[in-house]
Amino acid sequence: MRVLDLFCGAGGLALGFNKAGFNVTGVDISPVAGQTFTFNRIGSFVQADLSHEEITGSYDIVIGGPPCRPWSPLNLKKRRSAHDDYQLIKRFFLHVKHIMPEIFVMENVPALARDPIFISSLGVSHDYSIAYEIINYADYGAATRRRRLIVVGVKKDSAAIIFQKLVTYRKPPATVKDAISWLKDKPRGSVADHDWPNLRTIQHYTEKYKKGRYGWYVLKWDEPAPSFGNIMKTYILHPDGNRVISVREALSIMGFPEEFCFPPKLGLSVRYQMIADAVSPVFSFALAQTIKSIYY
Repeated sequence: MRVLDLFCGAGGLALGFNKAGFNVTGVDISPVAGQTFTFNRIGSFVQADLSHEEITGSYDIVIGGPPCRPWSPLNLKKRRSAHDDYQLIKRFFLHVKHIMPEIFVMENVPALARDPIFISSLGVSHDYSIAYEIINYADYGAATRRRRLIVVGVKKDSAAIIFQKLVTYRKPPATVKDAISWLKDKPRGSVADHDWPNLRTIQHYTEKYKKGRYGWYVLKWDEPAPSFGNIMKTYILHPDGNRVISVREALSIMGFPEEFCFPPKLGLSVRYQMIADAVSPVFSFALAQTIKSIYY
């Protein structure tokens, strides 16, 4: 049960497959992603620039989350085809075409489904039954309401079966309290990655917090967190309102287990960004269990 994870990042998607018993190889251009992937023993890692390098080999499943920046609501500059990452969607599907796994899974932002490049990219996978849906991580027990486009392809069956089975793994959403209350009285640095920046300008954004515009949230203890980006850019506040959430708190809200840690000496912004780009392991484990129960 060999899995190839393209654009693996911090390993949130791979982590669920690893936990379900799959043998995972991660691929990413970032050496920091590789350090994180191997530091947490998620699987083996290959550093490669997938914009032009191709990974070969025999894999049962290909998974991945090509960069979402061309469609991200936080990206207000280069959008869609103007962004350098726009063609990376096609690179994912070309790997599927050449490796021909039994199953593939792709994750991205919902806006991708409305872009012509998405439909044209699916065309290279004509040997597969393909289905896609917008899912919410909170529906699978995560403490975040992040919505994502999940695309699955199956070579010898109806891909819709995966989504039909997946719903049986749904759980009530965790709350922010469920995710981070264990850290409430922990001093900065007393737990791995329980670090946050000393921001002196939070009071300048009082009106934005009142309006609750995207990225400007004061989290509520008794609800899941809204979807958020890099905390160094969007200043998501702890429910107590006196600071932004720590790296460890962001990890916990996304569903990463307590034993998951970043390698030493990584900067705050790098760690926050990797969390912002990650798939919730809570959801990826449910997805991996679904695939395993049907086909393995």
